[in-house]
Amino acid sequence: MNTRYMILSVLCLLSLLSAGAQNSREKVELLAIEGTLAVFSSEGFADNKKDALENSKMAVLRKLLYDGVEGINDGIPIATLDIETNLWLKGFFTGKYPAYKNFTGDIELVGDFDNAPTGEVHCQSNVMIKYKLLMTQAQTNGVMANAGGGMSQPAAPANVSQEPASQPKKSWGKRNF
Repeated sequence: MNTRYMILSVLCLLSLLSAGAQNSREKVELLAIEGTLAVFSSEGFADNKKDALENSKMAVLRKLLYDGVEGINDGIPIATLDIETNLWLKGFFTGKYPAYKNFTGDIELVGDFDNAPTGEVHCQSNVMIKYKLLMTQAQTNGVMANAGGGMSQPAAPANVSQEPASQPKKSWGKRNF
């Protein structure tokens, strides 16, 4: 009986260490904020280059939702309510039309792809996120506290540039709808 508990304990410990290692690989840092957009430095790992870039985008959103990133929402995770049962979060990264794609913008590869010690393709990238839209949708879908609260410009860390968004020029000419 003792051997059984010992084996079970070792398996639980290994799974916790594996999960912790996965999270530590996802290094995400806020680089700049401009209007409703934020640019983050992120890393991605996958079996191929395309998926590594996509995983870099998802890493930013996972950090914002579940761990928090300094400079956005006071470093507090966006998803704080109803995390296990919320349908919006359950389909956020999966399915035919995953919700996370609504919140990602451009991605820029920094440097070149390389191979991680695990044999996976690794990349460093800068990812643009529509963070105001993400926070609004999180409130609307009931996973963020302070629903209906003000959405002030986040206080960026000292090393982050926080430039005002340039106003687009209004064009009242021909439009294609």
